[in-house]
Amino acid sequence: MVESWLTAFNKQKKYFEIREELPKVPSDILDWIREVRPKAEGRTRIIMPPWRDIYNDDSYNKFIVGGRQIFKSTYTTDVLAFEATSMKNAQLVYCTYDDVNKAAFSRQKLQVGTFEGSEILKKFVRFRLGSVGEISLLNKSTIYITTDHGQYHHVEGKSAQHVMLDEAQYQDMQYFDRIPLIMTITQGKISVLGVGGEAGSPYEQIWKDSDQREWIFDNNEDYIDSDGQIFKGQGWRNDLIFGEVEDEFTGKIKWGLVADNRLMKIMSGRWKAAFPEKSRDWHGYHIPQHIIPQIPLSIADAIDPKKYNTEKKYAIEAKQMKMSPHLFTSHVIGLFYHAERRPITTQMIDALFAGNKEHKIMKPWEIADIKDQFGSEVKIAMGIDFGSGSPSQTVICIMIKWILQPETSKQEEIARIQLVHLDPRPAENLLDQAKNIAILFDECKCDVGVGDLGYGAIQVEQIQDGGSDRLTGQHFNGVGSDRFYGCRSIGDETKPLLEYTKDLDEHGETREHIKIDKTSVIQDWVDLMTVQVNDPDDPYNLDKRKPKLIFPAEKYSKQSINFLYHDLTNLTRKDLSDKIDEEEEDPRQKARKEFNHPRDSLMAMIYAIQAFKVQQDWNWVGVG
Repeated sequence: MVESWLTAFNKQKKYFEIREELPKVPSDILDWIREVRPKAEGRTRIIMPPWRDIYNDDSYNKFIVGGRQIFKSTYTTDVLAFEATSMKNAQLVYCTYDDVNKAAFSRQKLQVGTFEGSEILKKFVRFRLGSVGEISLLNKSTIYITTDHGQYHHVEGKSAQHVMLDEAQYQDMQYFDRIPLIMTITQGKISVLGVGGEAGSPYEQIWKDSDQREWIFDNNEDYIDSDGQIFKGQGWRNDLIFGEVEDEFTGKIKWGLVADNRLMKIMSGRWKAAFPEKSRDWHGYHIPQHIIPQIPLSIADAIDPKKYNTEKKYAIEAKQMKMSPHLFTSHVIGLFYHAERRPITTQMIDALFAGNKEHKIMKPWEIADIKDQFGSEVKIAMGIDFGSGSPSQTVICIMIKWILQPETSKQEEIARIQLVHLDPRPAENLLDQAKNIAILFDECKCDVGVGDLGYGAIQVEQIQDGGSDRLTGQHFNGVGSDRFYGCRSIGDETKPLLEYTKDLDEHGETREHIKIDKTSVIQDWVDLMTVQVNDPDDPYNLDKRKPKLIFPAEKYSKQSINFLYHDLTNLTRKDLSDKIDEEEEDPRQKARKEFNHPRDSLMAMIYAIQAFKVQQDWNWVGVG
């Protein structure tokens, strides 16, 4: 008993002795690099001016986007090791997108390349290195290495001083708002890092929330390469120094770029924010490969024996020739591209708001007044997507179709469709909801409506037939099954909009409804967002063409539906990968376009558009 106590005491004594002997490291990160980590993965460190400013930036929120091989991983390991060793009891979180990347970063970049590569850092490690998920230090600081799986579930439960999201272009950034929640008490920092990505994605939206800084070189004159080719704004490259250099891995002497402290003067410049008014929230840094001196601009420079003296494939010019536009934009330039996987962009939505400041979200009586005034020249349609509960919610949409030129045997219909009501409903009783919708339908004098039967079978029946108030028992009238239709989704692209049928519903009753192919109607909506209509009085004047869809841009109306930017750009293709640099063989025998389920607001607008296609006078529904 005494021996076991003495053994435990001696272990504890040894632990405190080791802790007291921990080296004191600088509190400034650049001083820390010079003293603690002068080499990174075997190479002598030169912190170039653009990166020096980023290292010195102590802001709470940083977004760093750029091409590959811009020293992003070196920066990440520097920050994690610096903060873990310069602070006691710190909890730091590194988050990536999958377990393979997590293991590679943990073992190679952080353990071998950082802690084992520094005699000082080795002394901080509490236990033998090897664990992929965390590195514990003797000063009671811990670095956690995890993934975004389960909507950042693995990041939760940690009181982090700093969370670094790496390769964020592949992460589930629609759940990013969960990250600040774990730092409510610590009020820590967030760093988002990655290459470029999809335009319209939640990842790009965070970049747009930043001040979007670009590096402006002091010498921004023209640069002329070895073949006489001119590059605008790259004059600093004229001063790069080439000569005999020693390969730090092989020890052999070769010809190439001399990367020493003289780069500090050659690359001098400043970061300029495109949107300085956003600097309070996010500092954004854009680092394309063009500003990295180790990467040749042109093929001529790459193969020049008096310059880079390397293979042409490493030149930016060669990459542009060989890579797909999407891959070059994201992985070399570090910008955002319009992906086929994400068909709706912010620019497409902007075009529907443009020039519509006189249009607003209307009250029911205002919508009804338009019907009274214009009669058959307008058609008013309601679309409803019934939510299944959090995070899904019921959304009611009302649109007015302005018939500028009616369809005849000699001319096509010309019409514009105006969004006048979009209401995401709070959680409410289903019967109360049905009553309120039926009343709204009549108050707005809607001509036709469509609601989904998936989560709305009860409500659709009540809207059509009427019912009794849940609390008072007072009867309310329905709008009729000839004016409001239930809708089901099918998987048949050849029949985008089927005639309605009479089938048994969930309650064993015969109920008329229409059927739509969801993929087709979603694609129709995407196409509709870009459709332009002619001016009936001047049909051949292209300058007078306007978007078919009208979104209200009156100040308060636009603010009330600003969530459409998030909801519409969130639409993605299920059949296409989000990783453009990874190729997968399609296991399906028959490839088919397929969308992930859209947000409720988008589906509500789609149902309203489909309602315009219902031919109420006949016993069928037309296809367009």
